[in-house]
Amino acid sequence: MEHIETLFTLARDNFILVFIIGTFASFLESFIPALPLMGIVVANSVMMGWVFGLLGSVLGSCTGTYLLFLLSNKFSHIKIFERIENNKVDRAINWVKHQGFATLFIAYSCPFIPGCLVTIACGVSNKSRESFVPAMISGRILMFLIASYIGNDLLGFIHSPMRIIFVAALTIISFLVGRKINTRIEAKHHN
Repeated sequence: MEHIETLFTLARDNFILVFIIGTFASFLESFIPALPLMGIVVANSVMMGWVFGLLGSVLGSCTGTYLLFLLSNKFSHIKIFERIENNKVDRAINWVKHQGFATLFIAYSCPFIPGCLVTIACGVSNKSRESFVPAMISGRILMFLIASYIGNDLLGFIHSPMRIIFVAALTIISFLVGRKINTRIEAKHHN
């Protein structure tokens, strides 16, 4: 209990330091999938408040995921990828390459799908940035928004049907907005 009180005192007294640490933890999880992403998001929300916790989590995770995508894309020709290539890996990479916004959105908004592997597969398969970035950002925002919202008041969420309806509506709106942005970006890219 003393440690929790110390953390809250630290957060209250050194908000900028806590924001940087929370953002960096989200960034680091993009490269180390063993870190508990949902735990980091909820902790950021509790320590910094709903808005700033969400902002730090989104900034860190989306920046880290995009950097991992760029690195995977740039170094996809190195020997380690050639060694692991086989029929299953080739099929997985081809499958990711041909997936559109909806599949990537679901992959990045579901906390049980390892985003690190999806990101590396997208980078190795030379998926375009225009189709990768909107799906990744909108999926991450949705997942973090729901985790932060639920994490701030879990019992209130369970007992309130309006909150459940709000989260469902938010999921649908996020999907539709992200898909519309993706369509516009791809239309500009093809013209």
